[in-house]
Amino acid sequence: MKKFVQIFTKLFMSHAPLILSLLGILLWLLAYFIYWFFPLHQARWVWLSVVVVLIFNGISLGEFVKTLAVKGYTDSMTGLPNKGFMYLRLNIDMEKYAKQEKEYSLAMIDIDRFKNINDTYGHLAGDKVIKEVAGLLRKNVRASDEVIRWGGEEFAILLPETSEEGAANLIERIRNLMENHDFGPEIASQKVTFSAGVVSYKKLEEVKARENRLTNNTDLIVNFSDQALYQAKKTRNTVWRFSQGIIA
Repeated sequence: MKKFVQIFTKLFMSHAPLILSLLGILLWLLAYFIYWFFPLHQARWVWLSVVVVLIFNGISLGEFVKTLAVKGYTDSMTGLPNKGFMYLRLNIDMEKYAKQEKEYSLAMIDIDRFKNINDTYGHLAGDKVIKEVAGLLRKNVRASDEVIRWGGEEFAILLPETSEEGAANLIERIRNLMENHDFGPEIASQKVTFSAGVVSYKKLEEVKARENRLTNNTDLIVNFSDQALYQAKKTRNTVWRFSQGIIA
């Protein structure tokens, strides 16, 4: 059954327009056949059966499309939402929090010296570290927060109704937990740390007002959190708030 689903998924993805067009033609031919070859009292029951089948197929197709959409926005390794989902969510949140004038923060996280882990212990060990980091992040945030697999060894955390200071305190607590976490024999129990950059929506608005910027809020908050992360990476194993300033 699983093999059949995989084959059907591949077929549908490759030929969706043709398949849906053929289904439309088939429905038209069925209607024509029922109209000309069935007495009225029988046609009603035939049409009822057709409607039931169409409803079932519609639900199945809807679930199939939903599954594809979810997969499209999910990182296959960690099960976390991916960068595409993050931008989708951020666009909605930026508009929402601009109207409500509430706090909102974004944290960008990068595992320190991750290339050394891959080079020393292999990519399978590196993948295990990525998965464990994802689990640690997800376990230690609130239900309203969203942990994102940005890509490679980078993650992001969306923190609604959280000030920059509050976000930095949360990330600092997670940083401390991770620094003391045993990642197991795959990497000889080596310590794994991360650097993080944090920025709040309020700081974003302050900069925009001061410098008269017209940049999209989503792009700006990602850019500023990335700048803060760059500062944190200079010393590693630290959390840097955007309000601390950007040092050349």
